[in-house]
Amino acid sequence: MRAFLERELRQVDHRVAEATALLPEAEPAIPQRGASQVARPLANRWISLPALTTLKAFDDTTAPCRCAAPLAADRDFFPPVMPPVTEAEVAWRLHRATAHPYLAAQLATAAFTAASTTQLATAHVRDLAPDGTTITLHDHGLRRGCMTHPVPDWACPLLRAAALLWKIGSNTSGSLFSDPLGSEGLPPLTAFAEDCKLRPPQPPRPKLRRSRRAAAPSPKEPVKTIWPVCTTHYGLAWVRDEPDLMQGCPYPPPHTRKTIERRKRGWLPPDYGLRELRHLR
Repeated sequence: MRAFLERELRQVDHRVAEATALLPEAEPAIPQRGASQVARPLANRWISLPALTTLKAFDDTTAPCRCAAPLAADRDFFPPVMPPVTEAEVAWRLHRATAHPYLAAQLATAAFTAASTTQLATAHVRDLAPDGTTITLHDHGLRRGCMTHPVPDWACPLLRAAALLWKIGSNTSGSLFSDPLGSEGLPPLTAFAEDCKLRPPQPPRPKLRRSRRAAAPSPKEPVKTIWPVCTTHYGLAWVRDEPDLMQGCPYPPPHTRKTIERRKRGWLPPDYGLRELRHLR
């Protein structure tokens, strides 16, 4: 092949040049492994999110609602705020956990709204702002009423992807956190959260007694995640006859201006969620 090219080039005027002299110089590669390790101090660790304590619910899904709900702050409701490091790790996991955007969007919404599965089921495509900055969850007075929540920047792409999946088809009025393509075999929301190593705060583990004799270390069995049924966000009249099924899990943090201020001043007991202490709200 080389001899053929040399023979053909003798018949025309030409100039030989090095390819490296003509092509632009490649940019040096930036090592990403070290940066990713520094940016993810919570990698591969279980993360306890207080907002997931109220995920499971007693009540059934209500009928669709088309109200113009006020902001959650105007309802005097403030969901738990994640620390920046935790928020970054949760966002990293949810953006890579599944190819089904509505499943990741549903868990993300539960993480920044402290909503129950009943409230999440009320969200339709129309309840998400066109730019994905707010989402409205409905409730027929069992908790604090219908509320509009601001969507954090890290969750906007997930919710907009879930809405876009519906807009690809002809029907755009379906439930936002459902699959318009009818996929089968997907995990329930709690199982998906555990796959992402996200769960509500668990009961404190009992302290092991130290024996004088050195025993052989036994392999640790995986601890089953407890998903409590918390009635803290419900109205008192509705849950009077319903039991708290916390199963030893801690109650969620205060969610009203009054209780948050009392907690800051040390006036509110840690277990204020107990029914006999709810008059402190």
